Amino acid sequence: MAMAEEKAGKEGLELLGSPTFKELENGRFKCVETGHELFAEDMDSYSHSKKCRLGLIDFALSRDKPPLNMFKQDSLSRSKLICKLTGDTVNKSEEHIWKHMNGKRFLNKLEQKEMEKLSCNGMEEGESKLGADGGKKDKKKKKKKEKEIEEIKSEVRQSTIEESDSEEEEFWMPPVGDRWDFDDGRDRWGSGTESEQEGEEGDEIDFAADGNSKDSEELSSRLHRIC
Repeated sequence: MAMAEEKAGKEGLELLGSPTFKELENGRFKCVETGHELFAEDMDSYSHSKKCRLGLIDFALSRDKPPLNMFKQDSLSRSKLICKLTGDTVNKSEEHIWKHMNGKRFLNKLEQKEMEKLSCNGMEEGESKLGADGGKKDKKKKKKKEKEIEEIKSEVRQSTIEESDSEEEEFWMPPVGDRWDFDDGRDRWGSGTESEQEGEEGDEIDFAADGNSKDSEELSSRLHRIC
């Protein structure tokens, strides 16, 4: 049992890996995660020190890097962390974090969370597919409606053309040379002829009257001479 715990502690010791060092101009090295400066020969011993390991935990917490993205700092104790998944309080050490993450409670909660996420994604995919199908149906309905409108417009135009053609056919035009009022000029020509004839007859009557008056004058004159 003790060997198993020791093995677990060794396995969790390098949970966050090794720190990162940056060489400075003065020949020293600076730890990127903790900001600590040291000489090259001290890098290995510092990497395994408690100060460095706590610095790595704080660095991962501040940037929400896995596996520390599943934990948050305990507001009541600087040396404690709270698991976001289970709500349990854990010591701020890589060993205890590793043990907690490999426990049954954490693993069961993690599996439950993954199942919920998968079901939510499945529902979203189903809704998106349904929405896509609904969008296709709406487009089909819209195209069908537009087609019906075009057909109605075409029918209206055709009926208008046919009506105009029928009106042109019904409108009667007289043959060339004929009058639309059926006036052949006979009445006017006949009346003119008759008036001319009447005029001529009047002239003849007047002429005859003149002749008769002359004859009567000559006759009376002759009678007067006889008497």
